[in-house]
Amino acid sequence: MKVVKKIRGKFYMFKSKLLLGSLTAFALAFAIQTSNAHADEVVTKNSNGIEITETEYQNLTNLGFSDLAINQMDQEAFDENKDLKVDSQVETTKYYEVKESTDSNNNLSTNFKNKMLNNKNDNNDNYTTTELTKEEYYKRVNKVKSEEQNTNQSVLKNGSKTLAANDTSSTSYRKLTTSIQRIGTTLRLFDEFVWDVVPSTRSYDVLTTSIDSTFSPVAGSQHGQQIWSYTHPKLGGFYGDNAVYNSSSTTWNKQSAGYGVKMNLKDDTSTLRVTELEGYMYYNITRNSSVIPKLVNAYGNYSHAKSTVSSSYSYSLSFGGPAIGWSGVSSTSFDQLTTHAQTGY
Repeated sequence: MKVVKKIRGKFYMFKSKLLLGSLTAFALAFAIQTSNAHADEVVTKNSNGIEITETEYQNLTNLGFSDLAINQMDQEAFDENKDLKVDSQVETTKYYEVKESTDSNNNLSTNFKNKMLNNKNDNNDNYTTTELTKEEYYKRVNKVKSEEQNTNQSVLKNGSKTLAANDTSSTSYRKLTTSIQRIGTTLRLFDEFVWDVVPSTRSYDVLTTSIDSTFSPVAGSQHGQQIWSYTHPKLGGFYGDNAVYNSSSTTWNKQSAGYGVKMNLKDDTSTLRVTELEGYMYYNITRNSSVIPKLVNAYGNYSHAKSTVSSSYSYSLSFGGPAIGWSGVSSTSFDQLTTHAQTGY
């Protein structure tokens, strides 16, 4: 086998323009390497040192994994998914713009959280969400990224110490995709959220996928991951890291209506500014009886904390959207986004 190129180290760094984005950099590198390689040859290594062939890369992307997720994928998830072939798939995606008020200094997320901790009854009325079409969503996202790129280039050129941060009126953009995948005789549900523009407020969020009583979640089939890229506020560059939620993780909540996973969204620090943030979960489902159903329904839900919440809260899950009952925290603490995917059995 021929190793064309390696992506070395736990973290990865791209020397290209600051806001080219690591999501595209991995794909571009992969495309260049595969131009003279056979499908069964090793054409790259991801950030965990896993060798990936062109065929395996295509299998992973067909399953819904982003380039950033593949780059940060661990051995367990890679071995489980690299040879799987999707026979058919239906998916639904929703796109949202989020506006929230924050403090006016560079440590927006941290300061905003501290303010909310001092006012636990504040449900953050200065928080609005607007559903967008796909076209309008990417138009606005590209505008924000272009403006930020120009600002950061100016900052670096003029020798300023810190890259630009958001204004006091913070606008972020997120999307949620729910997929029903048929892989041989297996039915898999795949749920993914992506913050194309990272939110100021980052705390304990919940990602769930619910099913009706015709089906049950297969115990031990669940897997999830949170992935982020970041830049150094003073030095620039792009790096990546992740948090894995395997089947033995205590962050999972298994109920008859499906699985949910709690994720502590990666926050900024004095030496780290998150530039890309996403997460996914998947699990298999099985039919409950010999009766053949007509349809398979899956409701994806992403509950984003609008203010800092304790990690100790719990929730119940039922079929539909949104179909989450909260305990130890108010439902108004979350901004819930729901998607619905449906296919014939």
